Amino acid sequence: MNNNCVILIPALDPPEIFLSYIDELIQVGFKDILVVDDGSHQKKIFEKIGSLPQVTVLTHPENYGKGRALRTGLAYYKDHYSYDEYCGVITADSDGQHLVDDVLKISKSLAKREDKMILGVRDFDKSNVPSKSRIGNKLTSLGFRVLIGLSVSDTQTGLRGIPNPLIDLSLSIPGDRFQYETAVLIETGKVSGFEEIKIQTVYYDENKGTHFNPVKDSIQIFNLLLGTFFRYIFVSLSSFVVDILVFALGTKLLFPALSVRIPLSTAFARIISGAYNYAMNRKIVFKSDRSVVSSGFSYLMLCIIQCAVSAGLVTAICYLLPLDEVPVKAVVDTCLFFVNYKIQKNYIFKNKETL
Repeated sequence: MNNNCVILIPALDPPEIFLSYIDELIQVGFKDILVVDDGSHQKKIFEKIGSLPQVTVLTHPENYGKGRALRTGLAYYKDHYSYDEYCGVITADSDGQHLVDDVLKISKSLAKREDKMILGVRDFDKSNVPSKSRIGNKLTSLGFRVLIGLSVSDTQTGLRGIPNPLIDLSLSIPGDRFQYETAVLIETGKVSGFEEIKIQTVYYDENKGTHFNPVKDSIQIFNLLLGTFFRYIFVSLSSFVVDILVFALGTKLLFPALSVRIPLSTAFARIISGAYNYAMNRKIVFKSDRSVVSSGFSYLMLCIIQCAVSAGLVTAICYLLPLDEVPVKAVVDTCLFFVNYKIQKNYIFKNKETL
């Protein structure tokens, strides 16, 4: 009944309950289980489960990280299983957090659709959730929503159903440790979105068996979430520098004798810096494949609207309140800076396949 998908479990020195977990999976009908030994010190568990006809054990000579282990398993699935017979892969953790009943839920959903990744999501408001897991998930969920534009209830879940059309994409994503799972969420979310299925929230011994490094791995995860925004900030600052340099070039070298040198240099600088900002945002920041004509026109309209909104808000605020125009404009333009980021990311430079 459940032989239409393959179970993939990365494992690093798993607890003894892993043996019974494998037995439960087999008992409910899963006949194809891939276990990746990611450089474990103790091999007895792998020797025992490796003798079972339903289990294939793949071994890393040393600990490479969960991301590498998942890619090893996905590559094996791609090379050794028929897409006509199997609908995809279900990833699960080796620490017993993912109940077999919940794996069955993912399996049933995966068999019905091939267009989205299936996520088994937990309730982080329950009392048995360790504080570091609750806080970490809420922060990363907020980061996904604000910076990536994706709504994900459980960014840390390892229980996922990956349909065949998303196998190649998952294999192409870099990352050896826990940041790989975050990168997969980002990329597959852009392409197909997710289907979320509620699962039981299970933690053993305050989740002490996890190999997640709360400092190192969190930094890598937030680097993925903030990477685009930091590039956006850098391009914006460099555009400002270009604007100033071109303005100086115009007033000092190109048009010094003209009475209209300042407005002429201002317009010249804005055209050059605007073109630079557009090109950098399109290729470097958002890596968009939309045509220059389509995205360029939208970008131009955004610039015009931004100028009008900025002028209108500054005028209105200064009319209503006894405030100086300069600090008001600084506050207004800072707010518009973040609004522009969201508009450019979600509309102007959004890739064709996600439109």
